[in-house]
Formats: sequence, structure tokens, C-alpha cells
Amino acid sequence: MELLNGKTFERVATIEREHIDTTQRTVPVAISSENPVRDWWGTNTLLHTKQAIDLSRGAENGFPLLWRHGDEMLGRVKDVKLGKDKILRGVAYFGNSEIAREKWQDVEDGVLTDISVGGSFMQEPELQEDGTYITRKWMVNEVSFVPVPADQRAGVNRENNGGSSATTEGDGIMADDKGNGGGEAAEQSDGVLNVAQFKVTQRELLNRGEKQGVAREKKRASAIRELCAPWLSRGQVYSDFMNALIDSDTSIEQASLKLNEFAAAEQGNNQPIATDYIQREDTGSQDAVSLQHVRRKAGTGTATATAGQDAMDKFLEGAEQALTVKTGLITDPAIKRDIRKNEFHSMGMLDMAREYLRLTGTNLTGIHDKLALMGNAITRAGIISHSTSDFSNLLENVANKALLVGFQEAEETWQIWCRRGTLPDFRTSSRVNMSTFGDLDLVYENGEYKYGTFSDLKETITLLTYGKLFSISRQALINDDTGSFTAIPRKFGAAANRKLGDLAYGVLTTNAALNQDSTALFHADHSNLVAPGSGAAPSVTTVETAITAMALQTDPAGNTLNISPAYLLCPKALEFTAQAIANNQYDPAGTAGTLTDNGVRGRFTPVADPRLDSDDPLQWYMAANPNVADTVEMAFLDGNDTPFLETQDGWKQDGVEYKVRIDAAASALDFRGLYQNDGN
Repeated sequence: MELLNGKTFERVATIEREHIDTTQRTVPVAISSENPVRDWWGTNTLLHTKQAIDLSRGAENGFPLLWRHGDEMLGRVKDVKLGKDKILRGVAYFGNSEIAREKWQDVEDGVLTDISVGGSFMQEPELQEDGTYITRKWMVNEVSFVPVPADQRAGVNRENNGGSSATTEGDGIMADDKGNGGGEAAEQSDGVLNVAQFKVTQRELLNRGEKQGVAREKKRASAIRELCAPWLSRGQVYSDFMNALIDSDTSIEQASLKLNEFAAAEQGNNQPIATDYIQREDTGSQDAVSLQHVRRKAGTGTATATAGQDAMDKFLEGAEQALTVKTGLITDPAIKRDIRKNEFHSMGMLDMAREYLRLTGTNLTGIHDKLALMGNAITRAGIISHSTSDFSNLLENVANKALLVGFQEAEETWQIWCRRGTLPDFRTSSRVNMSTFGDLDLVYENGEYKYGTFSDLKETITLLTYGKLFSISRQALINDDTGSFTAIPRKFGAAANRKLGDLAYGVLTTNAALNQDSTALFHADHSNLVAPGSGAAPSVTTVETAITAMALQTDPAGNTLNISPAYLLCPKALEFTAQAIANNQYDPAGTAGTLTDNGVRGRFTPVADPRLDSDDPLQWYMAANPNVADTVEMAFLDGNDTPFLETQDGWKQDGVEYKVRIDAAASALDFRGLYQNDGN
């Protein structure tokens, strides 16, 4: 389940002082419940079921206990569990730092009584029939002590013990989710705001409501413009009608019906204009709407077309198919035959630009300059004012396909032996050492099971962004230089994959120190290195030695792990030697009459990469299956393991500018699943 980037929330709850432990400095806390809460977009309820709440960030060592959601650490919140009463509870453990001791004293004295829980949405809140929202997937990030709660009923010896409230209402006054009553300087006494505080609150709420109203109005006006766009080229009367719909606060559904009636009257018959009927997934109702993209923009529910496409849709789809064939991105003969039948296959880029402008209602009279015509196509928003040109989107789609083809075609090998991982952001993250779990304990009849624990041996990983810019000029488009927006992004795709390979093999060749013991990844102390002077080329004998060394690796408790290598990583110079050892029935080192069985046949897969030649053409490695033992992880932002393409109209140059980026990081997770022979 992926997080929704940037979408977080906070909820204020209370500690439970009746179970405070002054010796251990712990206190139970009621973290959250299903109480409806007024968030900035509306009233929202966090569903409290085991399936709804993601507690993975605190699974190993609990959640961070912070002071006011800042960087000051007070301790950890552990033993977090969901009760039958649908209240999420845990135990706050205070640390020994100066601020932790200070805040614990406030808790013990009854001065500090309230907490605020920070979380992330893993699924968009769902709008209900009554206008409220329900969040069905969410994650706990951290717990903070706060001086002022949003809900004055949530606290020690108050009636809402263990409730969850980020915003409360009383006497017509709302408090914000920071508990400031809508103003940073506002303070409450006995739950009542004074006149000055009320004015601050009222002003902030009015500003907030005004911003939300403006956003909704912009969305409605844009949807109506999109609805009317196909008809604007038929005369000023349609432009006037569109403006009247916008000025009269007409809803998008009403606008659709009125446009049908108006167009029918203008055409002098009783037949409405062509419509698509769409099924709304949220209401189950059917509405007649324009054939334009408004079915995707109106914001009145998720809609899927069930009948037909408008002319712009057909143009964009047909032109994209034609370009993918022309540029060699599609090679299947049957698909190419079908696409060649469409009317756009014979069009050049200039012809496509002219057709696009015609569909947007642009008056082409007097536009004879090819550069001006292409520039209009690149910059003209055909559906909604101030939006991105669909023609630019068409070029971007084709360029993006070329980018992914280049990425997939790149002859890279890191995917074979690295583990893929996911990171939610660019902060440094810890990776738990999976080899430190230990063995299972004997459980006698009526005996108790003991919890398994991981040690504090961790490695860290931090995402970085890698990218490049390129542009396509109007001249290249006019000249039908299709290679300019397929060959170039194709090469960029290959470059992105090549960068990932650099990161992965860089972990091996850099041989940096691990966090767990400040010792190099490959080191005699790790029993995974044959050092210079003792090394030798891959052979049945040296591979057998490596297999034995990896099998005898132990965890910190001394338990033998019996790790088996799955890959032999070597320079290209040793590729055929490695292949012979992996596949020959007999030891390749033998001679006729003295052949012996190859005991390591089929035990590993050779992986050769020229980066290892550049580092040392004699050095080779063995690696375990990354799903069985910790080796090297290649992590991506939110799991997006392919490059991303963004575009904008050219400013410094007439044309279109593109940015290619990928967010990734590679890190060694443990030494036990890796082995190096210097070969010298």
C-alpha cells in the first residue's frame, strides 16, 4: 500500500494517568478512535479496524514520542494495539534526555496531559451520502505531547477519555487541528473563547472558507468551459451561452442538459447533440454529458465512458498510435498493419498540428507560417483555458513510451541479484538486519511463547534524485524528425537504467563500512573476503570454498545461517570461465583421462558486468538470493522503479522541454549474504 504524498493529518487524544508508572516512567495513552473529526476539507472518520490501520512503522521498536511534532525526541510509544472498543492504545516510554525528563515531570505533576498523533493517508478519504468522509486506509507515523489540545474534553479525568479529535466544534466556534482555536495565539479558558480570540478564529475560518469556495468555483468553471469547447468554433453565440452558464452558478450536470437544449434549438431541430452516457461509481446514476473530456474533469464522481469517443479523443489516440509505429516503438507486424489503416498514419507532424488546432476551434485563416502553426499547437489548450496543450501531451506520451522502451532495452544486470525496495520520502531510513532474529525456542506443554526480537544492527539508506533535461525544437517537429522525440528519450531511458547499475555495483566496489560494526562490507572479520595475495580466479575449488564460507556464517547469537550463494558476479573477462564452472558436467580444470565431477554445477548463476572490469578484472563476488538473505537493496520512491518524464512548453527555445528523473538509492544490508575473492 502506497502513501499519498504530502497528505498527513494529526489527531489529539489523551493519556491515561490512572496507570502511570513513576518508576519506569511510562504512561498508557489512548491514541485515536473512530470519533468524526473536522478536517480542513470536511468531517472525516478514521476507520479503526486491523485492516484499516497500518502500524508497520512502529512494528520493530515502537513509534517516536516527540514534543509538539518537532525534532525533540521524548521517547517511544510501544505495545500499540487496537481494542475491541475501536480505540488505538499504547504505552509511552520516556527517555533520559533533558527535555524528556522535563516533560515527564510535567506528566507526573499532571501539568502535561494531552497528546497529538501524526499520521499519513494511504487512501483518499471517501465521500459519504451525508457529506462526511471515511478514511479506510491510514498509517500511524508518530505521537507527540502537546500543551494545548483541540478537544477540551480529551484529557485527564475528562469525559472523553481515549477519544480522538483533531478538530472540535462548540458554540459555533471551530478549533484547528493544532488545537489553537483557529489562531496561533488563541488560548482557551474553561472551553470559552473571549471576544478577541473569537475574531481571530472567525477571520481565519472565513479566509479558509473563501479559499475553498474559490477552488470549487474554478473547478466548476473549468468543467463548463470543457463541456462547451467543441461548439465554440460555431459562432459567438456559443461563447455567450458558455459565459452565461458560468456566471449563473449553473452546476455541471445542469449545464450539460442546457447545452443539449440550446444546441438543438440552434440547429433547428429537436435532436439533442451527441452524448455519452456514463455510470457513476459513487451514486449508480446515469447522466448525459458532452462527448468532451468533461466526463473526466467535472469532479462529480469516478466516471467511465460506455459509448463512443469524441473527435479529440480519436485524434489523440490515432495520432499516438501512428507515431509509435513511425518511430519504431511498435514492432509487432500485426499491430503495425492495423495502425497503418488509421487516417493519421499518412500525416506528417505539421498536418497533425493543423488537425489538432482545427479540433480545438482555432481559426487557421491567415496562419501560413509553419513555426507559428506548430507553436500554436504546442501551446494551445484545446479543452480548458490555461491547461496544458493536448498536442504537447501527445508528444509527451510518445516520448514517455520511448523512454520506457530504452529503459527496458538497456542491457543491465543489477535487477538479477539486487532486492527491490520502497521508500516513502527522502529522509534517511533504517533497514533491520534480518539475520539477527534468532532460532525458535522449545515450548513445553502449557508453556509460554516468547517474543522474537531483532537486534539493533541496522543499515541506512537515503534516496537521491538523478535527472537530465532535453528539448525538441519546433523546427525538428516541422521537419518530421521523429527521432528527436523518440531516439533521444530512448537513450535517456537507457541512461537511467545505467545509473541504477552504477549504484548497485558501486556498493560492491566501494566496499564502504557498515553501520552495524563500522567495518568494511568485505573484511576478514566478516569471514567473507579472500584478500590480495591469497585470491585466485573462479574454479570449482575456489567456488566450493566460497559456498562453505557463506554456509558457516552466523548471526550475533552464534546460530549458523547456512546461506547458499545464488549468483557469481564477475568481470566480463571472467564470464566464460564462470559459465563453464556453472554448467560443465566435469571440472573444467581437468584433462582427458583425469576428469572429475563438477560438484558446483547448477549451484549458481553467473552474472558478468563490465563495471567490475573497470574496477579490477580479476576480482569476483558471490551473492545469495536477496529474498532469502540480506545482500544489496535498490530502493525507489514509492516503489516507482522506472524513470519519470515531465514536460513544459519551451521558454528559452521554441519547442518543448522535457525533464527525465528517477529517485533511487542502493545500499548494502548485511555482509553475511555476500562474498569477495580478490582474484590476485
